Amino acid sequence: MNSFLIKTDNISKIYTDQVGYKIHLLENVFLNLEKNEVVTILSPKGSGKTSLLKIIANLDEPTSGTVERSGKIIYIPSEPASFPWLNVKQNIKFHSNMSDLEIKEIIALIGLVGYEDHYPHNKSEGFRFRISLGRALAHSPNLIVIDEPFNNLNSVTRKEIYSLVRKVFLEKSIPILLGTTNISEAILLSDKIYLMKKSPGEIIGELKIDLPVERDNKLLESSEFISYRSQIEKLVNQKIDDHFYSFSI
Repeated sequence: MNSFLIKTDNISKIYTDQVGYKIHLLENVFLNLEKNEVVTILSPKGSGKTSLLKIIANLDEPTSGTVERSGKIIYIPSEPASFPWLNVKQNIKFHSNMSDLEIKEIIALIGLVGYEDHYPHNKSEGFRFRISLGRALAHSPNLIVIDEPFNNLNSVTRKEIYSLVRKVFLEKSIPILLGTTNISEAILLSDKIYLMKKSPGEIIGELKIDLPVERDNKLLESSEFISYRSQIEKLVNQKIDDHFYSFSI
């Protein structure tokens, strides 16, 4: 039985900008996502990462190449999405067939117990990301795609959200595909990392991350973590050269 959830074959994307120039955004992208892992696409800014994630989530079409998908995919964009006229519970249950009891369990999982009747319009991005993640879970996905939602979070909230993402993966057994420019973030969250260059976006490396299944932020100072970061930085220096500045540590 095939264990792959996503398989891309030679994905390319070309678009025409406002003045008529053709931009070769993605080229010959091959990647696989299995049913039991968190995978990150680690790439510089402007590499076409968002376009690739949308193609995988079936929200955009490649210029050439194919994507094999298995099951329902929910995409969470970089800006947390919520309906300001609905409270937390209503946002999470929006267009979901889940029972109130099931929604209650999701609210507990994402850490919003006591906030069910609150409205999200004046809340932090971390709070609103929890709503987006809860709404994704309420639709029983086979894969959750998350496009770099952590950039504007403060360091404390960011670490809390990292722990939440791993917790959801472990407790719900739902594979997660992330896109980020942050090397440390990719290592901490992932079971596998694809390194992508820009101009055009192309996969130039794949790295398995063999860290404990249950992870916390103490790993950031471990020798294993530092070793993985060194491997990635070495790959970047060898194959990306002047694009290294677009990554964060």
